[in-house]
Amino acid sequence: MIRVCIFLALLSISFADNVKFKDCGSVVGKINSVDVNPCPTEPCQLKKNTNVTISIDFLPNSNSATFKTVVHGIIGGVPVPFPTANGDVNPPVPIQQNQKITYTNAIFVEPAYPKISLVVKWEIQDSTGKDFACFVVPAMIVG
Repeated sequence: MIRVCIFLALLSISFADNVKFKDCGSVVGKINSVDVNPCPTEPCQLKKNTNVTISIDFLPNSNSATFKTVVHGIIGGVPVPFPTANGDVNPPVPIQQNQKITYTNAIFVEPAYPKISLVVKWEIQDSTGKDFACFVVPAMIVG
């Protein structure tokens, strides 16, 4: 069973789509890449009743015993919290300075969400609330 889970995780990452992103304040880290699966074209189309997987490669420039994921959909300039599907799943903790991190998580696009254009803001914060990684990408919720 564990081998199947690892295979599926690697398979989803291998088919992820590297997206153009805007850094929104990564003060204690540097983002190298952001992948969204599925997102073959931009803005990313987030289909209702599906999971969207995010994979972020970043380099922290400080140590942290813990981290926190914060995700918002920005709609008309107003940030609306988005729960992540798996909570804080990776990276391993503690986070070490200058150790390359590949973070993977997912959001479930609820069937009740309205069809709308938005900006997704994704943050990975250290134990003091400073961003290791902060990025925004344009998206649309579709049926």
